[in-house]
Amino acid sequence: MTNGHTVEDRYDDDEPSPTPAPTNPAEWDGLIGEWDEMRHGYYLGNAPDTVLECAKNLEASVAAGGPDTALWTLGMVLIGPYVIHARPDAAAEARVLEAMAAVERALGQTSCGHEAHPCDDMPLDAELDNFRHVLKMLAHPERDATSQADPADEEDWPDEMAQSWYDGRMTREIWACPRNLAGFARAFSD
Repeated sequence: MTNGHTVEDRYDDDEPSPTPAPTNPAEWDGLIGEWDEMRHGYYLGNAPDTVLECAKNLEASVAAGGPDTALWTLGMVLIGPYVIHARPDAAAEARVLEAMAAVERALGQTSCGHEAHPCDDMPLDAELDNFRHVLKMLAHPERDATSQADPADEEDWPDEMAQSWYDGRMTREIWACPRNLAGFARAFSD
């Protein structure tokens, strides 16, 4: 309960549209930074509301076939556990799971030509600490579909064990593939 309102009060069917999504890479970088702070437990904002805004934006993006669906889906993989494990909230958890189910329903049967996806070998929890690298890569449209995140550009690139999970999987095309997004959504819900 926040300000006398439950999650159900704040996120019912008559609610307004979600907060507008970031419109440029710098705004996405700011949001990704907040998500990373939440993952590490030092986010100073209203974490449950941030998770629920992500869920709302994810649902809206999936329904519209929006270009930011990959960012919202993988962002939810990163921060959704907050309302499930860190600060359990049954209503917020239900909303997060509904959003991820919407991804799986909408994208799960999409065909693609990829032999494998990152979701096929779900990372360990510690490896998700490096998900911000994936999100930042997706947030920068100036990079082409086969651009990879460059470890040299990141001062805190994953350690050798975690980097082996990301190795060869850092292309925008593979991470944004509908089958990959549906796979992460399915794994998240399991």
